[in-house]
Amino acid sequence: VETTMADKDPNAYQDVDEDDEGADLQPTYQLGPLSGEKFMQHEVREVLKEVMNGKLKDMQYDDSKVKQMSLDISDEAKTKIRALGYKRYKIIIQTVMGQVKDQGAYVTSRCLWDVQKDNYASYWFKNDSLFCVCMVFGLYLE
Repeated sequence: VETTMADKDPNAYQDVDEDDEGADLQPTYQLGPLSGEKFMQHEVREVLKEVMNGKLKDMQYDDSKVKQMSLDISDEAKTKIRALGYKRYKIIIQTVMGQVKDQGAYVTSRCLWDVQKDNYASYWFKNDSLFCVCMVFGLYLE
């Protein structure tokens, strides 16, 4: 019979309260997300759609405001995605904004990850003045 520290003392390895400053996850020897905790692409995409449409719908491209708007979108999206309950996922958000001037743009990314546990979601927004692409990567922490 194998035993672990958690078997001997069930309180030995528990998740630290997320509200604590600098909270880290403690070892649980959990090798995959529990059912219902897996990063769901469609849920995250809906959050991105809501945030980006709300913030960018009437915005005109302005060089001096784009950096802050990109940070605001990323911060609000991260807060709302965290509220979905992805406790053991590291959430990484990349937001790219640019001016629309009859040109094309490609936004790509590459990652090395576990296809069984990790996932991503993306959403793009475009109006007459600007475009914005937001990518969210959910990386499972074992």
